[in-house]
Amino acid sequence: MRGKPFEIIIDSHVHWGPSVSMGMEVTTQMILREQKESGVTHVIILPFPSTAILSNDINVQLLDETRKISHFIPYFYIRENFSPIPPAYYGGKWHWMRGWQDTESNYDVLEDPDLPELVEKLESSGKPIIFEEELDFTLQFVDRFPELKLIIPHLGMLGGNPLDFLKRLKNKDHVHFDTALGQQSTIMEFVRTVGPERVIFGSDIPFGSMENELSKVLTLSLSDDDKERILFRNILDLTGYRI
Repeated sequence: MRGKPFEIIIDSHVHWGPSVSMGMEVTTQMILREQKESGVTHVIILPFPSTAILSNDINVQLLDETRKISHFIPYFYIRENFSPIPPAYYGGKWHWMRGWQDTESNYDVLEDPDLPELVEKLESSGKPIIFEEELDFTLQFVDRFPELKLIIPHLGMLGGNPLDFLKRLKNKDHVHFDTALGQQSTIMEFVRTVGPERVIFGSDIPFGSMENELSKVLTLSLSDDDKERILFRNILDLTGYRI
């Protein structure tokens, strides 16, 4: 059930720039083409981890790009030196911190004496963090830092079973979930369990396409008001971005 066309659609999870590990690049023109094909009006862009780990330059370049493209919204990659989010960014990305990307978390990070100071700065900023780790790491982090606004990408798919993430985090109101690459039936289960207020649309360009990922949300059996929450209202509330 598609319902009405939406004047605002924000893709909350789009990679931009070069990937050192994959030897490829997502250009601004590629993103603009995806937007034209899908009807997405605004995108949150973030660097590839393999590039950001090597140098903070990509964070700076990404911010510069958002000053050229008014509907690009910058997120800051939180690097392994525990760099806090500068004021010009609307959120951050925490990605398998000092671990093995998309494979294994480094639990020593939880014992780092500098971690509380970083989290205090992140909490003070009020900005959401796309947080990607194994389920057990995520649970320990959430229990220890219950005030930090988190977005679990892919409904938790890369960190474990999404339904396990849902079961263990359904009562944590500060934890949200993005839909990128999730199965439509799983997206619907999350909406039923935690409500549309905690589910956020994302595509994970270049690993998904905006058009395909957006279709999963547009064809859910939900009211237009609920779809609006998922497509843009929730992320606007979390980031404070104004259109």
